[in-house]
Amino acid sequence: MAKSTTPIRDAVLVKYLNEAYGKEEQLQTALKAQIALAQRPTLKRALTDHLKVTKAQSRALKARIKALGGTAVSGPDLPGPDAVSDVATTAAAVANKAIATAKGPLQALRGTSPGDNQLRNVRDCFWNEAEEIAHYNVIEAAAEALGDKETAQLARRHRREEEKMQNFLAREIPKIVKDVMKDEVPKEERATPARRRTTTSRTSSATKKSTTSGRSTSTPARRRAKAAA
Repeated sequence: MAKSTTPIRDAVLVKYLNEAYGKEEQLQTALKAQIALAQRPTLKRALTDHLKVTKAQSRALKARIKALGGTAVSGPDLPGPDAVSDVATTAAAVANKAIATAKGPLQALRGTSPGDNQLRNVRDCFWNEAEEIAHYNVIEAAAEALGDKETAQLARRHRREEEKMQNFLAREIPKIVKDVMKDEVPKEERATPARRRTTTSRTSSATKKSTTSGRSTSTPARRRAKAAA
């Protein structure tokens, strides 16, 4: 095999890009399973949209890896440019796909209720977004340190897409938790909504303020009446 002439700088970037590429390839299978389990329309729609984003990210990463002289690999071993044969690349991709596929059915069986299953899947989605954000933070920092503006811009764009999805999931989790608590915990064992306590507190405060104001107004009147007598 001919020795690679790819600069070491590019080989280092390909290494990190391939790690992100492998994660994006894994998530395509996981997201399909999570979409099937999603009960909330807003969640199903967001996951479906994010699957499209994930596929686009995979394509962009693959193109960037190729532009740097590397080979996109989604398996456990993520080499730099020209370090694996086509056979090894295919075998790694198949093995990785099988691992991701195996996770889908297991997610559907581990919860205590459909709502609990959905909650656990959203929690896993949130964790996956955190891992992806970490990958793109590393890629962006490495690219900037090596003066590769194009790779840095790609990483920055992808990171922002992952952060957007993670922020959505962060807002969804409390809503799903609330539904699960209603389904699995008796009403008398659930906490009283904070809103009621806040409303009561405001009412008491307003009543107290009104009473104090009334006393303040009547006191000078009494004094004048007493002086006139």
